[in-house]
Amino acid sequence: MSKWILSCCCLLLINTIEAQSKALPEEAKPFLLPGYEMLDYVAGDLNNDKRTDAILVLKQKGEDTINADANRPLIILTRQPDGKLKKFVQNDSAVLCRLCGGIFGDPYEGITIAKNSFEINFYGGSSWRWYYHYTFTFNAVKNNWYLSRQEEGYYHNTEIDETSKDVTIEKDELGQVSIGAFNGNPDFTETKWKVTANKTFFYNNPKIGSKPRKGYLLKGDVVSSYNQTTNFVKVNFENKKAQSSSGYVLKKDLVKIE
Repeated sequence: MSKWILSCCCLLLINTIEAQSKALPEEAKPFLLPGYEMLDYVAGDLNNDKRTDAILVLKQKGEDTINADANRPLIILTRQPDGKLKKFVQNDSAVLCRLCGGIFGDPYEGITIAKNSFEINFYGGSSWRWYYHYTFTFNAVKNNWYLSRQEEGYYHNTEIDETSKDVTIEKDELGQVSIGAFNGNPDFTETKWKVTANKTFFYNNPKIGSKPRKGYLLKGDVVSSYNQTTNFVKVNFENKKAQSSSGYVLKKDLVKIE
């Protein structure tokens, strides 16, 4: 079993136990939205000012029975010089809904805070399991948190070692995505791309300078995609024998088919 699968299982157990014992502090209760209650509350120094900030995640009252696909607002609360908490930003799309995890159940695994950063964790699926870890780091110049690392992966629960795939996307490939603009469940639209280079290789991770795989595409090949980073496009390709390949390809070697 890979390390990330084990860590996902451990984190899910820990967060389940913590969620059962957490209580919302009095100072944070004024930030509850009408019709909502606390899903999670995590405290820590988010911006390295030596003061304890907090992240409040809400859920609609009764979401377990009447509105399981409702938004779950995430609110960052920063500690002011006078010692009081202040609402910095609210994002209604950062946290996946209770039904977004598929048969496995609620995909929300929790939030962890480290120096200048925090990580939002999701895990779900059915026979095919998946995970996403999103790290946001504070930018002192822009006074905001930006997506700085994205870890994702999947595996089949009956063939874990044979099917496990992990991808890490670093800051250079993520662009400038603030916590306020982040969407944890984007509506991907399929696009078509044509290879313009004589030969372009597949990569497991979208990172300039990393080692490519042996597999490659040839000029004129057409691929489909649902996702892209700054310099790469994540593609699916099916050859004449109906054999499929997927991975990241350099964007400069492709042209989008309108």
